[in-house]
Amino acid sequence: MDWTRLDLNLLKTLAILLEERSVARTAERLHVTASAVSHALARLRRLLGDPLLVRAGNALTPTARARAIEGPLLRLLPQLGLTLGDSRAVAATRSPQRTLTIASPAALDLTLIPVLAERLRQDVPGWTLSVEAFQRRSYEADLMTGRVDAVLSVGGHTPAGEAIAVETLWEDEVVAVAGEGAGIAVQVSDASLADLLDRPQLYPLPWPTSQNYLDIWLARQGRHRQIALGLPSYAGAAEVLRRTDLIAMVPDRTAAALVRQAPELRILRVVPPLCSPLSLAWRRRDAADPDVSWARQVIAEAAAAVPRGVPAKAVS
Repeated sequence: MDWTRLDLNLLKTLAILLEERSVARTAERLHVTASAVSHALARLRRLLGDPLLVRAGNALTPTARARAIEGPLLRLLPQLGLTLGDSRAVAATRSPQRTLTIASPAALDLTLIPVLAERLRQDVPGWTLSVEAFQRRSYEADLMTGRVDAVLSVGGHTPAGEAIAVETLWEDEVVAVAGEGAGIAVQVSDASLADLLDRPQLYPLPWPTSQNYLDIWLARQGRHRQIALGLPSYAGAAEVLRRTDLIAMVPDRTAAALVRQAPELRILRVVPPLCSPLSLAWRRRDAADPDVSWARQVIAEAAAAVPRGVPAKAVS
């Protein structure tokens, strides 16, 4: 199909239909009639050659084609400002006081969390951001009960489903960070995985190595790291790397944050490259909560503002 001729309002309708799973609720959010939403869905079905949403009891269930479209669509619409408009302008209409609770891996304390905190302090100073330490488990029950508003995870541990939506915010490349004491030649910008695994490493402990996504992947290959120092957080990682011969294998955005703390540290790309996605999970029915919907957009915008540690074009 010719995408240049597609009415972008149809994409907005489809995005909200996928969140609400209801023609009536979608119509209410768009301030149009249910008939208008039904007509839009019929046009989308003709354009895409797929039913997209089919009736299952009292709710609409997305087809496989619709599920494949949902992730890219949720990333596209906030950028176009179609769903919520300009998030800074919308901030003035949000609740003056609220606690936003998210579960987040420790590595994001150096990257996404500071940017998100800055945005919230600027836009909704009456809000409290409560960040819980992420545990390697499913958070579906926590999201469904409202105990947490959103979950950030590396590798993804709460799958998308009828009640939970998941969006990929970014994909990091796993890199090595080293100081002069590591004895890696200054002119070297890449390092083989085999060479890195032979070197003593620092590992901040958001969870045990037996549950870490990197170590699980290595174990499946019959490989293991030499962990010489375990830390309870990333707070002292840059200083340790600066003073010792240890290296750290971390996501590239985390590596960039460590180098900002200690500019003499170096980032080395791992050959062959390893990638680690960051995903955001939330409860679908929270699409009706303007505060949570807005906060989700701000989280995505904050993620987009976090600088890479390696050129994005080089990530496979």
